[in-house]
Amino acid sequence: MKVTVFQFEGTPEELDASQVLRELADRHRGPVSVAPQGRPDNGMLPAIPGVADEGQETVRQLLGRSPAPGLFVRFLEKTTRWDNVGVYGIKRKNALPDAPLDYSRYLRLRRQGSQFGGFAYVYAEYSTINLRLSHSQQQLDELGITSARTLTTGNREYRVSVDLTDETSLADALQLAELAYDAT
Repeated sequence: MKVTVFQFEGTPEELDASQVLRELADRHRGPVSVAPQGRPDNGMLPAIPGVADEGQETVRQLLGRSPAPGLFVRFLEKTTRWDNVGVYGIKRKNALPDAPLDYSRYLRLRRQGSQFGGFAYVYAEYSTINLRLSHSQQQLDELGITSARTLTTGNREYRVSVDLTDETSLADALQLAELAYDAT
């Protein structure tokens, strides 16, 4: 007697859409049984707001290493409720035209229809928010923002950054994100 066992994890939709799984199943005909996992959520975070299905797993893995995954998710929950906001992965240089977006480094929050790029670039692994603002430290102080810092490197239009560490930093990031959103 020969027994071949495969174990796959994923939603029913993901498993149904998998070409590799389909090929494996076609090669190994025979009885199939599905064993449910002990925990229904399998220890995973809920869906990450605004992130396309193709990027969900990657962003979840990054959040697994994040110092403040809950704050990061709350930031996305709030900002994705604003009118016409989309969360996008990045199209890598030299990528083929039909290549999927890359969600492994950062995400771009963009006001759809805007001629500007994104109003924020967010890093799930570090719970860092880089905003399309070129405010000076003095301007941030005048706004009462205590947890943001100005950047001296990188794109000159994205010079304000907030590391999400507590409720104050989340409030500051949301206030600044709204300014950046309104400016785009």
